[in-house]
Amino acid sequence: MTGPPQPHGELCRAALRSHPTTEQATRDEGGGCVKSRSPIDVVVREIGRILAEYGFSAAGREFRLRSPLGDWLVVDVQTSDASNRSRRLFYVNAGFLMSAKWDWSRSAIPGKRGLPSVADCLWSTRFDPRFGDTSMRWMVDSEATLTAVVDELEHVLHREIPVLVRLLDRCHLHCIADQEVGLGYATWQVKAWLLAEAGRAGELELLLQPLEDDDQDVEDEDDSVFQAMRRLASSRGEKGAGER
Repeated sequence: MTGPPQPHGELCRAALRSHPTTEQATRDEGGGCVKSRSPIDVVVREIGRILAEYGFSAAGREFRLRSPLGDWLVVDVQTSDASNRSRRLFYVNAGFLMSAKWDWSRSAIPGKRGLPSVADCLWSTRFDPRFGDTSMRWMVDSEATLTAVVDELEHVLHREIPVLVRLLDRCHLHCIADQEVGLGYATWQVKAWLLAEAGRAGELELLLQPLEDDDQDVEDEDDSVFQAMRRLASSRGEKGAGER
């Protein structure tokens, strides 16, 4: 007979008790040492468990969700160089990537792999622990803090991931891009790729031209992206009057 359902936090604590962590070693029945899980391993496992509820697939310390249109959400766990044996520091990063941008990256940038990372994304962020420092790092220095971190991660992920998943809805993406809310520095790129995908070359040109007029803001990679946007818009619809 099974007992009553346990709250998420109780499930986390039960899972932690069943998997010894950090530098503690357990012993098998023959008395030999069994390698224990590190705190980061436990964190990664718990993040994977939570993200699986939203459809993410895991690959090491990275987690990905792909939309039917080929857009991506990527979450990863990044360890900090400031970590040591007694104190493990890490970041939890997340990013959003449009399919058209990823197609361009794989064709234009040597060495790009088959699956995107957070570094490849158009927009990215870090999940901030309420009890963390100003660098947005998470910290584990004991079994007690590991339990607290896992509980806090669950709270943060269940709050933030549904918001990110909505970015994979193109109607919602168009809305926040038009209103210029929620995407910060990536707003212009999202708007530009949406225009290019829709074949709205004239409107795309009106967006890109002011950026190109300021030579200091246009680097070689930016120029290559601009041309890719123009080619996509041309292939999808009418050619803009200012298209080169």
